[in-house]
Amino acid sequence: MSLSRRLTRLCEILIALSASPIPSHLFQTLADQAGGAIACDFLALCLKDVDGKGYMVHSLVGGLPETSPVRLCALDEGVPGLSIQSGRVVVRDLGTELDHATELERSWVARGLRAALIAPVRRGGDVLGALCFATREPGTYTPDDIQVATLMAAGLSAALETSRAYQALADERSTLAAVVGSMQDAVVMANQDGIVLLANPAVRPMLNLEPEAITGLPLPDALTKEPLRALLEAGCPGTGEVALPDGRTAQASVVPVSTPYGEMVGLAAILRDITLLKELENMKDELVRAVSHDLKNPLTVIHATAQLLLRTGPTDPRFATWCERIMKTSDYMTELITDLLDLGKIESGLELAAEEVDLNPLVTDVMATLQPQAETRDIAITVEMPEHVAVSANPGRIKQALLNLGGNAVKYTRPGGSVAIAVSMTDPATSAPAVVVTLTDTGLGIPAAALPHVFEKFYRVKSEATSDIPGTGLGLAITKSIIEAHGGRIWAESQEGKGSTFAFCL
Repeated sequence: MSLSRRLTRLCEILIALSASPIPSHLFQTLADQAGGAIACDFLALCLKDVDGKGYMVHSLVGGLPETSPVRLCALDEGVPGLSIQSGRVVVRDLGTELDHATELERSWVARGLRAALIAPVRRGGDVLGALCFATREPGTYTPDDIQVATLMAAGLSAALETSRAYQALADERSTLAAVVGSMQDAVVMANQDGIVLLANPAVRPMLNLEPEAITGLPLPDALTKEPLRALLEAGCPGTGEVALPDGRTAQASVVPVSTPYGEMVGLAAILRDITLLKELENMKDELVRAVSHDLKNPLTVIHATAQLLLRTGPTDPRFATWCERIMKTSDYMTELITDLLDLGKIESGLELAAEEVDLNPLVTDVMATLQPQAETRDIAITVEMPEHVAVSANPGRIKQALLNLGGNAVKYTRPGGSVAIAVSMTDPATSAPAVVVTLTDTGLGIPAAALPHVFEKFYRVKSEATSDIPGTGLGLAITKSIIEAHGGRIWAESQEGKGSTFAFCL
């Protein structure tokens, strides 16, 4: 057969090897077609075992019916072992080189084989195994055969690597499916085109949807719950509550899905049933509000009594100190109770009637309120905003949010520092039109571990630098509730020792 014809057959073999990642298909392709490119009465694929100390001989063509098609050999045994260890093509005349022949080679000779050609199968710098061709005609294999065998081994190496990657991917997919399928939380994943790629079985009882039915559909067709669909369609991480069809409540968290190289391929929404937690939280809030309301009047009486005693009581300095301590403590408790009641009103949706508001005078009022405290500590306050910024909001509550954020900025900034208030008209996360208010200070900053918790109720950063700064730990929680009640979002960025930035978007 001419070399051109054999190379044509080789190309056909390489194309067939690339057509399937299943190892048994690769073996069958070699068994059926390899003889068209290289003359062989016997063909075997030798692959190193897992620990690399031996190799398995897989007979593909010419194996005796009564023998096993698979045989385990030591790495230093036989001509295949020589090729695997050296990484070179080996041509051997089996009829005349039997003085040091191994049991493997003697078995070939016993079958009438007289010439062998072994080509190593490489993967980069490693040798995976070898392709073994043998024929009954002595001196059969030529340099052209060596070239064809080398090319065939290279094609087989690529096919085996594809097969290994395919198997690893299949194993990972199987593991992922088992993990996601066993989760009680519902999981929905969509690609960047908004097509649902995955939905686990928990979607069925939680959202009353069939996972198989929504997979492959665009988000608007797949998801009927507006908050969840809006979170995914927003294209950025976020959280929100979703009312389930049976009256329960789920917390939805949207997280990015990225490749190991950092390329974002989609978003996944994870829904967790928080109905019981919501009920417990409502019970706790009702109790706190009830207790707070009942405590407010007695505290007023205690404070007034302490004031009266301070003016009319004994002249002993210790007595005055005690009265001042009572007044200071009652003031703190009154502030705490007022904040708790205020937070309860906001979270229940009361007093949030919106109207068209110009932020300019609100920011000016807040700056005027903060200016005296800032001047006593030599803190500069600057404002940068457009002349008119219209937004639909409750003016009193937005002013309260600005005062809370501005007050914190002044309170936690060292003397001689600065606080900058800025208003822009573009959402930095989506580039969509929006009103964004940013307050940046040069203060103490917030440790990275504490930053995710700053909007939680009663949370305060504990450090020597903040121990003498007064506060209830509710200001930021109230501010967050105000912004979210307006349909907005709030976030914080900080570096300890270099200041903080708090911003909200409406």
